[in-house]
Amino acid sequence: MNMFRRRVATAALILVLPLSLAPGARAGESEKIEARVGAWGRNCKNAIAVKFNAPSMADVEVSLAATLRTSIDAGEITLADVERDGLSYNFRVHHVAGKDPSGYCNTDGQGNVDDLKAVH
Repeated sequence: MNMFRRRVATAALILVLPLSLAPGARAGESEKIEARVGAWGRNCKNAIAVKFNAPSMADVEVSLAATLRTSIDAGEITLADVERDGLSYNFRVHHVAGKDPSGYCNTDGQGNVDDLKAVH
C-alpha cells in the first residue's frame, strides 16, 4: 500500500508540473505583448501628432482599447493573435486650435498604423 501511495503521488506531481510551468511561459509571452502595446502605441501617437498637427507630443493621449486591455490581462489574447490582428488604441489630442479631436488608431500585425480616424 505504501508503494501504491508513492506512485499516485508521483503521478499527481507529473500531472501538475506542466500546469505549474504554463504561467512562467505565459509571463514571457505577456512581456512580449506589453512591449508591442508600448511600441505600437508610440507609432500611433506619432501618426496622430502629424495628422492633427499637435502642438507637442504631450498633447497626444493614446490608450489601448479597453476591451482589448481586458482580454490581454485575462490571458485571452496570445502573442500570435497580436501579431496576426494588430492592436487598437483610442486617442485624444489636446490644445488643437478650435477642436480637441478624438478617435481610434489601429495597427497591423507589424505595428504599422493602418487606420486612423477621428470620431469627434
